[in-house]
This record gives sequence, structure tokens and C-alpha cells, in this order.
Amino acid sequence: MKISMYKYRTFGASCLILLSSFFLGSCQQAQDDSAFWLLNGEKRQLQDYDGGWLLINFWAEWCRPCLEEVPDLNRLHQPSGKPGLTVVAFSYEQETSEKLRSAQQRYQMEYPLVLSDPIPRVPFAMPNKLPAFYLRHPNGELFGPYFGKKALLQVKDEIKRLE
Repeated sequence: MKISMYKYRTFGASCLILLSSFFLGSCQQAQDDSAFWLLNGEKRQLQDYDGGWLLINFWAEWCRPCLEEVPDLNRLHQPSGKPGLTVVAFSYEQETSEKLRSAQQRYQMEYPLVLSDPIPRVPFAMPNKLPAFYLRHPNGELFGPYFGKKALLQVKDEIKRLE
């Protein structure tokens, strides 16, 4: 009788340890499974931008306000500046790398563009209208989407508000 009671205790303790490790494991921070490729061929994840602000821009060539934002986005894109902001742009349309490269040159985009193929794997939805962007805090928290043409001052004010 003592032997069978010992088996039940051992089984119960094993179950308790297994459940505890499951619940403790689910409390850990989610792993970054994002993946996207930049036009220059670099494979990136969102966590690559930890420690600095990231502005995730969505644009299209047919969107006049998106193209009007380019000079402001060029000024904002200062990864080593203060507050250390990187701009990364996702095309709203699925475009070839040649077409993206041509648009980047034509509109003088000085920040990285994300390739449409392979399809980027990111933890945010494509916005339902343009122009649009997300802001990613240096700690990884995502804010947005923000819609409409945003001036340089508005983005900086939003960063100050979120800090």
C-alpha cells in the first residue's frame, strides 16, 4: 500500500512541476518572430531596432500625401541622432525590388524600404488607409497606426508624449 501511495505522490508532484513550468513559461516576454528584408538585401527583425525609436511608414506611389511626406521622413531618419529615430518604409502595394529601387531614387527616399517579396512577417496590420505609420518605442512597445500627413514637429511631439 505504501508503494502505490508513493507512486501517486510522485505522479502528482510531476504534474505540479509540469504545470508550473508551463505557466511560468507563458509569463516570459514573447519572442520576436518578425522577419523582413530591406531593399539592400539585409534580413531584419523588429528587435534589431531595440534601444531606439522606429517609425514604420506605409506609402504608395499613387498616394500624393505619402510622397509629400518624404522630405519630413528624410529629416526624421537619424538612427544615431537625438532621439535616435529610424524610418523603415513598407510599400502598400506588392512591388518588385526593381520598382521599389526606382521609386526610392525618383522620390529621393533616404531611409530603408522593405521588400514586398518575400512577404514581411510583422506583428501589426497593414493600415486601411494612407498615409499611415506606426511608432515603435525603444522598449519594443508599438503605437498606432497614425493616419494622415504628419509634419516633422507632430512626430517629435508624439515621441515626447510617449517617452
